[in-house]
Amino acid sequence: MMQKKAKKRSAALFLLLLFAAFFLSSCMRSQSKGVISEQFIAPTLIATIFKTPTIDPFQPTLDPRGPCTDNLTFLDDLSVPDGTVVEPGEEVVKQWQVQNSGSCEWTARYSLRNISGGSYGAEARQKLPVIPPGETGVIEITFTAPDIAGGHFSGWQAYDARGKPFGHVSMWSLSSVKNIEQEFI
Repeated sequence: MMQKKAKKRSAALFLLLLFAAFFLSSCMRSQSKGVISEQFIAPTLIATIFKTPTIDPFQPTLDPRGPCTDNLTFLDDLSVPDGTVVEPGEEVVKQWQVQNSGSCEWTARYSLRNISGGSYGAEARQKLPVIPPGETGVIEITFTAPDIAGGHFSGWQAYDARGKPFGHVSMWSLSSVKNIEQEFI
């Protein structure tokens, strides 16, 4: 009986050694051609975390066309001339004709921002229309006239996709709100 137990132990030990040899040989297999031995990572039972690099979608990317310049040229006031008298609370649709006088195309990430005065019900940041270099387009902003009589202004500036201002002329919208009391005098 002792011999049977000894044979079973020997067989179990043999199988264990065979399994260990097989396991170690699979970990030590030859590497593919061109792979440096320092790049080999032996499998472990310990979990490891590898940080996968990600690209920030809001990070500006390089223009594949190379460097270009942004510029905006004001051409004309198309609606509601500056200084127009309007009623308190009246909706005023202001339009400017502009030219992309730079060499960069204005993309959907370009904006027009309120830089001074009030925005009078308009979003303080507006999208610029997509306009290729050399072409003209129309910028339109809808304002609501304030309830306070007097002259009011709203100054706007163009910004590129990186948030850098450009254009030589800031666009201004000047208007006066009619004083209701003056009508009764």
